[in-house]
Amino acid sequence: MNVEELMNAKAFTCHPQDALKVAAELMWTHDIGCVVVVDHDGKALGMVTDRDLLMCAFLNDRALGDEPVSRAMSKELHAVRVGEPMHVAEAMMKGRQVRRLAVLDQAGKVAGVLSLNDLALAAGPKKGIKPEGVAATLASICQPRSASAAAHA
Repeated sequence: MNVEELMNAKAFTCHPQDALKVAAELMWTHDIGCVVVVDHDGKALGMVTDRDLLMCAFLNDRALGDEPVSRAMSKELHAVRVGEPMHVAEAMMKGRQVRRLAVLDQAGKVAGVLSLNDLALAAGPKKGIKPEGVAATLASICQPRSASAAAHA
């Protein structure tokens, strides 16, 4: 099974200079936990999660409308390409301790988002995702990280 078979193809995006409020509104409206950050050509740069934007606003004592997405977004993009097998995505989630991955096309543009939720919902013999594999991925993600690693996630 490849990542595009499980990913959510309806990925929402914003730009680094957008206010955090823009990303928060997308998350609230579409019941999602992250937004992929793209440049003006639509190439993926990073991701911002609901936790990222709230912690950024809180720690800087600023309103969501007063902080740009660039202050809260991940500095490193965790992504897989369309056509990659699911085991590659699971290994990346485990190794990077992330719940969501951007799925990119060959041009580096967003094709979708693959989340741990997608894996969990597909677990079972009919879909080919092993429940114990999902549990192992979740266990890896939930392991405490060092303070320096957490600051860069």
